[in-house]
Amino acid sequence: MFTLQLIFIFVSASLYFGCFHLNMMLFNTLELHSGANWIFLPVGVRLLCTLLLGAAGAMGLFIASLIISVQIYGDMSVFANMVSACISAGAPYLVYRLALMNGMSATLGKLNAAKLASLSLIYAFMNALLQSGWYSLRSVHGDIVSGFAALFTGDLIGTVIVLYALKVILATIRRARGQI
Repeated sequence: MFTLQLIFIFVSASLYFGCFHLNMMLFNTLELHSGANWIFLPVGVRLLCTLLLGAAGAMGLFIASLIISVQIYGDMSVFANMVSACISAGAPYLVYRLALMNGMSATLGKLNAAKLASLSLIYAFMNALLQSGWYSLRSVHGDIVSGFAALFTGDLIGTVIVLYALKVILATIRRARGQI
């Protein structure tokens, strides 16, 4: 069981790390300020990893977020890097735990499109609120409203793109299995 948890942590960290750098290549020009993108695909990976892998997913996200934070913002203090990583991993895990407490099945068996859309919206709001507050405290961006708007929009768009891409991939796999 411990080995499986380590695999989940590694998979989560790898997916997030890779998606973060892919997003930087594809959408770097859509960045309002450092850390606030109008399209941010990795946020969808964060939600997906916590929904599918729970605490192990969140741990992998924390590790990858810490590495990314040190890579990009190496001049920040250790505390600032840790807080950034905690927000990145903690926000989706908090939404996951709140959803479980409100009746969502841990197996995600009854997670329909409406509930997934609701989770995505709540997560985008919570993450944007925490991140924009943190950026404001660190004086990264002076206008908290525009920072929140960019984060919320980018998080919501990124989550929707990732979830629908996964839906298309799964549908394609199901069709391919049916044809074999």
